[in-house]
Amino acid sequence: MGLNLYLLFVVSWFLHLPARVPILGAVRADLLLVGILGVLAFSGREASGNPRTPTDKWLAVLIVYVLLVSPFTEWPGSVIKFGVPNFIKAIVFFYFTVAFVKTEKDLKRFILVFFACQLFRVLEPLYLHITQGYWGSSASELGGQEFLDRLAGSPFDVVNPNGLAFVILTVLPILYFMRSSSWKHWLAFAGLTPLCLYALALTGSRSGTIGLIVIFLAIVMESKKRFTLILTGVVAMIVGFSYLSPDMQDRYLSIVGMGEKNVATADERLSGLQEDLNVALRRPLFGYGLGTSAEANANFATEGPYARRALPAHNLYVEALVELGIVGLFLYMLFLKSVFTGFFQCRRAFRQADSGPFLRQVFAVMQVWIVMAFITSFASYGLSTDDWYLLAALSIVLQRLVAAGSFGGARSAPPVGALSVR
Repeated sequence: MGLNLYLLFVVSWFLHLPARVPILGAVRADLLLVGILGVLAFSGREASGNPRTPTDKWLAVLIVYVLLVSPFTEWPGSVIKFGVPNFIKAIVFFYFTVAFVKTEKDLKRFILVFFACQLFRVLEPLYLHITQGYWGSSASELGGQEFLDRLAGSPFDVVNPNGLAFVILTVLPILYFMRSSSWKHWLAFAGLTPLCLYALALTGSRSGTIGLIVIFLAIVMESKKRFTLILTGVVAMIVGFSYLSPDMQDRYLSIVGMGEKNVATADERLSGLQEDLNVALRRPLFGYGLGTSAEANANFATEGPYARRALPAHNLYVEALVELGIVGLFLYMLFLKSVFTGFFQCRRAFRQADSGPFLRQVFAVMQVWIVMAFITSFASYGLSTDDWYLLAALSIVLQRLVAAGSFGGARSAPPVGALSVR
């Protein structure tokens, strides 16, 4: 029951069903599911089967730290009203995934539902764009004299163009690495990949382009047909770029310091980073409070793109520094380190285990995800989004499955301690 309810929550959360179905919004369906799942996840039966790992411990320390320092931050009211609730919405994906995804069969169901939701989030705005001319967002050019339309999430979604780009970057590795499972998977890869790449191009997301390059290089490094892949990638890039509008071409050229209309906004990323650091140094120890980087910029940023504007820091690590201070950033980096450590220790075990095709495919997807997420985090916020917490949970699930030595999915995995992750 726990897994079924969790999968229902995943669908409701990522597809924003309460916004689409008014009655679900009226009864606070997501909140009810979180309450029920919380009771199930932390019940004696579920908790006893999930001994704590370093990742669990560092996340718990981070949570305690956030709660303890909140009264001493710049805006404790904002932390309580907005910061903590948004943080809870993100970390529940860690605890629920660890609690309810126990076997290979469970993992297959979770990956299928998660992938279907993310794919829908990509195809819906793309369909609206093709049929109705929908864009959803825009970016300034020439210092605000002109504006460039950019594809964002659908009217029911909450992601901006960069967020939609990240969703697309989540979908692409699944399509690629799962293509060998059957002819149906191969057809899905061949048919959906061009649509996802087209949607990614329409977002105008420069960080998304960098993430795509990271994914492509990771795939090339793991492939035995590197020359063919590189040649295909270069041809696809040249052909795809030629079909973009001149303004969109200009935006992507600004990544390498070229272009005319968008190069200034690319330079603003560096000046914005410097100003965010200046804002952070005003309260270096404990920060301004969880979820308040936009508020901090609106009040204390005096130069650059964030000057007196309620915009969050577009760098995960600077965001953590602004909101949690040096101590909080240190704790958050220890949490991320535990994710990487557990994942790569699991990688060594995978090389020795007869894990079967599905787990090898999932592990290949996660290798790309974790590297891509780390690099794109330098150009996007995410302290109170689910991305890293879900990656951390999936890392623990894979560790448990490797430690179990039973890859058929018939029984629950034993404690992660059976795999030396400490």
